[in-house]
Amino acid sequence: MLRKGKKRFCCELDMIFFQNWDELARVAISTVLIYMLCVGMVSVFGKRASAKMNNFDWIVTVAMGSMLGSSVLFKKVVVLELFLALFLLLALQFSFNKLSVYFLTSRKTMKKSPALLYFSGEYVEQTLQRERVTKDEVRTGIRSQGLIDENDVSAVILEPNGELSIIPASQHRADDRDDKAIEDVVKHDH
Repeated sequence: MLRKGKKRFCCELDMIFFQNWDELARVAISTVLIYMLCVGMVSVFGKRASAKMNNFDWIVTVAMGSMLGSSVLFKKVVVLELFLALFLLLALQFSFNKLSVYFLTSRKTMKKSPALLYFSGEYVEQTLQRERVTKDEVRTGIRSQGLIDENDVSAVILEPNGELSIIPASQHRADDRDDKAIEDVVKHDH
């Protein structure tokens, strides 16, 4: 009984590392086909198809990665089904982005405004609370830019894609709210 259990365990371990040559060939062929399909789709729909300009772009990028990974590894996903899913996902992204160019309502829904979190030595408390960002997270962003002291920073902006933009004091006058680098941010925050 012990030998039979040990043999089954060893057989299951073998299946982790290798099942058969047909399965390896299927994965290799589908990976090449799916990669070419992905490159083709991204080139047809343009650079925006793989951009991270806003949260919706990020969602599309993650969904594409999930679909591509699943289609390579799962036997029941057919390349034509993947093509249709990618086409629809990218067409929706393209359509909504196009609508946001022409219609203010779509633009407000799709594109969030940047938010001024720190300016001229002071945290903008109301914006920190609204955006659910802590001072520690802002300080982390400042350090990630190689700056140690908050006095070396003129402004910290939470961009629509969720990243922090740090504007060093050396590149911006602290009292200049009309500077083009932060003009649109100040306009949205007031």
